Amino acid sequence: MFPQYKKILNSAFAFLLLALGISLQIKAGIGQSIFNAFSMLLSNLIHIGIGTMINFLNLLFFIIYVFIKSSPLRLQDFIQIIATMVNGYVINLFTYTIFNHITIQYYYLRVFIFLLGLLLASITLGAILAMGMIRFPLENLCILLSEKLKCSLTRVRMCFDFFFFISTLTVTIINNQTFYIREGTIISFFLLSKLMGMSYEYCKKILKECN
Repeated sequence: MFPQYKKILNSAFAFLLLALGISLQIKAGIGQSIFNAFSMLLSNLIHIGIGTMINFLNLLFFIIYVFIKSSPLRLQDFIQIIATMVNGYVINLFTYTIFNHITIQYYYLRVFIFLLGLLLASITLGAILAMGMIRFPLENLCILLSEKLKCSLTRVRMCFDFFFFISTLTVTIINNQTFYIREGTIISFFLLSKLMGMSYEYCKKILKECN
């Protein structure tokens, strides 16, 4: 059997690596995933940390999830919001403290750091989902909506991505802000889901062998 406490410790460690991966992508400065690009735009507009903005959005998704869900909340629902809040603050720590004074001058290094961050974030995200101890508020909301609306999870997630894209584009044009959807966003679009899926299947296989 794979002990429960090991899942908790491994999930916590994976969360730290996930925050590191997201922070490396931000530091690279060549674009983000659509959700992170939307978060960065709002964080610069309101003048708060990117991790804090991600926390606000996750809290919003959690509140919507609570209102839509008909069954009582479980302990795991509260664990997920606490874990994601901590994750946001760790992103701030990496982005604004640990990596704050590091300057990346060469473009090829920016691409390398972005890919490293994307690989790290994708693998750890897949591992977190495979262990099943913690779900992200957005992912949990998408699963709930797919069940309520009787449609695929992929379609629901794509609707959210489309909303983030249109919102980012609209707010950028209206407020004359920096456009955060760049080449990194395109790379993330093609690689993130695939790498996360491979990591998820591999970790599920490992966990199954341990049980």
